[in-house]
Amino acid sequence: MKKRRNNRLVYMLDEKVNHSHGWWILPFLLLFMELIGYYYLFGFNLNYGWIFSAITAISFGLIINVILSFMPRVAQKIVAVVLLLILGIYYSVVLIYYSIFHSFFIWQTIGLANDVTQFYREAIDGIIANWYKVLTSLLPAILVCFLIGHKKIQTGWINKLISFAVSLALSFFLIYNMNYTDNNRIVSHFKDDTSSVYKHYGIITSSLIDLQQTIFPSQESFGGDNQVIDNSIQGKTDFTSSVEKLVEKNIIYIDFEKMIENTSDATIKSMHQYFQSKEATELNEYTAMFEGKNLIFLTLEGFSDKVIDPELTPTLYKMATEGFIFENFYNPLWGGSTASGEYCNMTGNFYSNASCIAKSANTLTYSAMGNLFMNSGYTTFAYHNHTYDYYSRDLAHPNFGYPTYKGIGNGLVLDYYCWPNSDYEMMKSSINDYINADEPFHVYYMTVSGHMNYTYIGNSMASYHRSEVENLPYSNEVKPYIATQLEVEKALTYLVEKLDEAGKLDDTVFAMCADHYPYGMTDAGLAELYNLDINNIRDNLELYKNSFILYCSSMENPIEVQQYCGPYDIVPTLANLFGIEFDSRFITGSDILSNGEHIAIINTMTSTGGNYNWKTEQGTYYSASKSFVKSDNCTLNDDEIEDYVQKINGKLDLSRKYSLAILDYDYYSYVFNKDGSAKYPLE
Repeated sequence: MKKRRNNRLVYMLDEKVNHSHGWWILPFLLLFMELIGYYYLFGFNLNYGWIFSAITAISFGLIINVILSFMPRVAQKIVAVVLLLILGIYYSVVLIYYSIFHSFFIWQTIGLANDVTQFYREAIDGIIANWYKVLTSLLPAILVCFLIGHKKIQTGWINKLISFAVSLALSFFLIYNMNYTDNNRIVSHFKDDTSSVYKHYGIITSSLIDLQQTIFPSQESFGGDNQVIDNSIQGKTDFTSSVEKLVEKNIIYIDFEKMIENTSDATIKSMHQYFQSKEATELNEYTAMFEGKNLIFLTLEGFSDKVIDPELTPTLYKMATEGFIFENFYNPLWGGSTASGEYCNMTGNFYSNASCIAKSANTLTYSAMGNLFMNSGYTTFAYHNHTYDYYSRDLAHPNFGYPTYKGIGNGLVLDYYCWPNSDYEMMKSSINDYINADEPFHVYYMTVSGHMNYTYIGNSMASYHRSEVENLPYSNEVKPYIATQLEVEKALTYLVEKLDEAGKLDDTVFAMCADHYPYGMTDAGLAELYNLDINNIRDNLELYKNSFILYCSSMENPIEVQQYCGPYDIVPTLANLFGIEFDSRFITGSDILSNGEHIAIINTMTSTGGNYNWKTEQGTYYSASKSFVKSDNCTLNDDEIEDYVQKINGKLDLSRKYSLAILDYDYYSYVFNKDGSAKYPLE
């Protein structure tokens, strides 16, 4: 009898132990996965992100337990293992993607570029370099095989109800925080500030928000928003009168009142009111300086002006020092790697993920450089020496104003193919398309030779130019990077020679800018190349300082420009220089050479560096710490700084909101015809 009682006691204890699995095993494993992933992304610093990550993981784990408790015991184990395996793989993808591209993986770009799958070399290197992150992400799936016993999880209704109630309470707390606190802006603007959402809410919540936005996309609605900038004009004339002067503006005649009356959409009406109030840029001494000349514009893959050297890159050096010299040009990250960098260069607007190129295929792209030049009588061409439909360029670039667009697979034929392909070969293959044209031409190139990884093995351009960099005083990471950029030098030298032979060099303007800094380098490599402190180097705003090269051989003297600026300013600057009629109010950037205050936006896409940092002549604002550091030329009194910072932040907030809305709402189709003329001209 005593033995029977002992057996029953053991059975009851065994039941309790197995029941207890439902209370802690899955929540614990998900908590482990979430917090270790958070640590890998952001390091250890006590903030709300840790709390929200823990709440999400526990809540998610408890609700899964409730669902599993209704399944047979064998199914419970199988489902738990499969679920944790899927989550482990997803966490691995997020962590590896971040380590490669230094931006956050989002579902919305799946299928646009296949970043990890197509660039399999980088993916393999990323897995090898981050093997321990992969292992810890998959560890819960391995552990659950041993921790879940043969008995059913949570067989008691009390356990089920308690788990469900706790999960519900935690979920409501999280939802309340996201919707009724200051963090609401972060969630509602997920696509614009992905790094902040990840930092505040962790991987699971951020991924669910992203997934919801992907399946059920929602646009930011701001109808009834009466925010407008202070210095307003009504858009009814092309000059501003004052006692001293008449100042002409870069605008076209638009009847805003009629345009506003003819829309019932509150958001579009708000956009009309914003652009009506926005200050237009002035015509200046450089207006039409390059009128009638040809334009060759290049977006340079992963380019840094640190490679420019009078002996190693004489053509680049000549262009960088004998044309316009923009001393304070900054290349921020937008959250979409090459695609968003290219979009900004080409349109004068910015966007926050790689979908911007594909979205542009189905919208009116008034501000795109190709359209501005094509509508002004230019013959336009675009080329890319990688797969022609990557990022849907085959659909977007013709819509950007390049009826002739060629890439690998639709007309760009190279003498040899490798990875990455040769920029020089792209020039050889394309130059005969336009060099003998009777009309002025505008040519756009998106290069690829400077693409990571920066090793002699696996990067054909680094290997090809190895002998030219072998004796440079750099490490074996920096030298291969410089070698890849020597292909740009070779390509430009070829273009210069051919244009000179054709007698068109003096009539051709070269403009070029990077898509982003070479984020594929290690921190140590970047510190060496940029001569910056390695500690938190990707938070250092000076890492994002670069060159916008603008050169024409007919220029008699170099022109130094001190204004703070960025890639969003390129299109309006070029449009003014070429004397193109356009409305500067409808482009996010502004003519760098015009009067007024200019701003360099510097997104780092890191948790501690922050987004929408900025520099002006007055000083530097650090968004993560909400601090302002005065420049040596600052004219503000201490009691004026707070108002000044608030003013610039407000201006950038509006720029961000409306720049994204231009693409999201196909806004230009409400204002312009395809030929660039106004739909509601002022009579």
